[in-house]
Amino acid sequence: MTVRKFALRDVTAGLIAKQLIWSCSLPFAAAALGFTACTFLAAMTTDPILFRAGLWLLVHVLCLLCGFLVHEWSHVAGMRLFHGISDVVVSSGILRFSVIPVGHLYGWQIAIVAILGPGGSCLVGALVALLAPGSFLQYWFLLHAVFLLPFFGDGRSLILGIRAWARPVGLRAPVVNR
Repeated sequence: MTVRKFALRDVTAGLIAKQLIWSCSLPFAAAALGFTACTFLAAMTTDPILFRAGLWLLVHVLCLLCGFLVHEWSHVAGMRLFHGISDVVVSSGILRFSVIPVGHLYGWQIAIVAILGPGGSCLVGALVALLAPGSFLQYWFLLHAVFLLPFFGDGRSLILGIRAWARPVGLRAPVVNR
């Protein structure tokens, strides 16, 4: 598990994408290998179905990545709305990625930031559903709504925000690797 601290003003979508890709490098390498194998076999056998299967795999993996990128970037955009956050801790490991605010927010602000991550992904999913209704790609984005359940970090933050609605809450960073 890697934990790195960044000033909120320095956090960009590119930084989040780089950290996200690094944390999911093994599954994405497997997907790239699968796409390469399907493409190679399609070229060897001239079977268009294998090429379509490889392309299908690649597109779905990219939508999975984009769903998490939109999710985490929506949290950061929400953090920038409020003046209590000074830093962001990026925590990443194999199949785990999150941005953690450091500073002080009121409970209602914590609830809004918690909702914005899955909400941003769901909004993109709704747009994909309107633009390509039969593609099933929208589900990679819409499934982010489950992160508001209490056993996920966003759900726990939402509950914390509701419980401390009008009170300021100090948000501390986990231990940071250098």
